[in-house]
Amino acid sequence: MAERTLQWLEIEPLLYLLDKNKKARAIIKRYFLKGTLPEWEKLHDWNRSSTTRHLDLMLFLYLHPCKDEAVLRPLRDMFMDNPHALPADRLMGFTELCLHIGLVLPATGGTHMFQQSELEREIPQSMVHLAQAREPYADCKVIVAHTDDSNERLFNLMWPEDATQRHVRLPVTRNTYSFKAPRYPVDFEEFPLLPLPLDLDQLWTMSKWLASPKALAPGARDMLFQYERPLEVWYHFCAREEVSSKAAWRELLLIAVYRIFHFDQQAEGEDSPRTRFVARIKAIFEQREFSPSFQALLAVVRNGEAVVEDPWSNDAKVVSPELYTGIRHSS
Repeated sequence: MAERTLQWLEIEPLLYLLDKNKKARAIIKRYFLKGTLPEWEKLHDWNRSSTTRHLDLMLFLYLHPCKDEAVLRPLRDMFMDNPHALPADRLMGFTELCLHIGLVLPATGGTHMFQQSELEREIPQSMVHLAQAREPYADCKVIVAHTDDSNERLFNLMWPEDATQRHVRLPVTRNTYSFKAPRYPVDFEEFPLLPLPLDLDQLWTMSKWLASPKALAPGARDMLFQYERPLEVWYHFCAREEVSSKAAWRELLLIAVYRIFHFDQQAEGEDSPRTRFVARIKAIFEQREFSPSFQALLAVVRNGEAVVEDPWSNDAKVVSPELYTGIRHSS
């Protein structure tokens, strides 16, 4: 218990970063220290539309003391098949892992700064373990967003075996249903695994991860889509998606693909998360089928027809071809 109590001081800042309020953190803390699951029936009045949840599937698996997949997989199924838990509490972990801690946070450096006064009020005991931010942010502390390099392991536990699967049937009761009142004490409803699907636009976020000028910090090294199975799932979401008709989004997408094809793998080194990602996604671009409009965009970059100014900066813009020049820089 003493060891888990000390570990909690490292876990709590991550929960705060993931928008877990005091009530949510108290629920998660009881699970982490004592193995006590939430009293689901008492949480039915939790705001169902709020993105602030408590013990979701990702945290349930990540914070479990056992890391053995043979033990965790049946527990994963038990968690998802609990009809007394709100569907949002069973599904929020997919969004947290695939879009937040696995993508957006690594692409922005894997850290987030908070005012010391805010942290003293919210997580006073854990705050003392956080690093001080540099000038001119000396009144802030830094929270590093990571799961101890567990993103791939958690994804493989959480996502169904079928990489093409987008929806899941969950048991619900009259107190936990979302769309249609059950005919029986326990019935089933179908839900998307992610409220917003993975799409081509996320290539821009992935390319921001490639464009970071610094060596990757611990919170940025574990970007989820460097790994084979998450990237395979992303592909099946995007395979038939057409390139946006909006000029600004077309430009960002071309810049993203340009960065991928022009990333200096030799300078980065072979044993690098970014090198691993670039090799895998280029193989998908070259070996898999996509929509005609995205295939055309790939060909423009692959054939050297794309001219991008300052491709690795935030001010990157497409000079040619004209089809992919955006309106973001027009005056």
